[in-house]
Amino acid sequence: MSDRYQALRVKVASLSRERNQKALPKGSHQALRQTQRLIEEQTRILPRDDRGPLACRAGCNFCCHLRVLCTAPEVFAVIDWMRAQASAEDFKQFRQRVAATAETLHGLDPDKVLRTNLACPNLVDGHCSVYAARPLSCRAYHSLSREACETSFNAPENLDLGHPQLTALAKVHEGGLAGLIGALDQAGLDSRQYELVTAMDEALRDPAARTRFENGERAFSTPLTDIQSSGSRAF
Repeated sequence: MSDRYQALRVKVASLSRERNQKALPKGSHQALRQTQRLIEEQTRILPRDDRGPLACRAGCNFCCHLRVLCTAPEVFAVIDWMRAQASAEDFKQFRQRVAATAETLHGLDPDKVLRTNLACPNLVDGHCSVYAARPLSCRAYHSLSREACETSFNAPENLDLGHPQLTALAKVHEGGLAGLIGALDQAGLDSRQYELVTAMDEALRDPAARTRFENGERAFSTPLTDIQSSGSRAF
């Protein structure tokens, strides 16, 4: 990686941490929004060639079958958005999809978790139903080749398959997330990254998860929350 890209990541991480430290006293949701705004801001000022064109299009959802890693505030943000925006029936169906998908994940052998295509419960009719509140990793994920994503999707057991992406864009997102994690850690809050589906399931079943987070304790306890990113099958 060139010095330019490393410097970009360090700059964005520093800005993110500084802004998040100021935002966290107002709530972790405010810090998360600050991170999103910073990433959007820093992306806009990248040279055109560092921003695209991307192969990603609405309706292309290969990546929505991978495991997503995210912090506790991102988990709560998805649930809060659904509570505010969805009808009672849609929220009920959301809970049912989350519970069913989490049960499937818990039933997989550990070595199969990253090697199995499993649709995100937020994927409805081929589109993300929580797009406005999607986690930072989902916002960061991008590809320069639809064909590469399809090849990886069709061979989930091969963790070495990847896809081409823009380094500068990736570093902006990495820096934004790193700053959020650093600020959470400095504030004595849980800065771990969790597997999205199983964490959502626990948050929906156990309201005390949010209280644990606010008290500086580990938010979620489900075994899959310890999953680590590997190859292109988790992000």
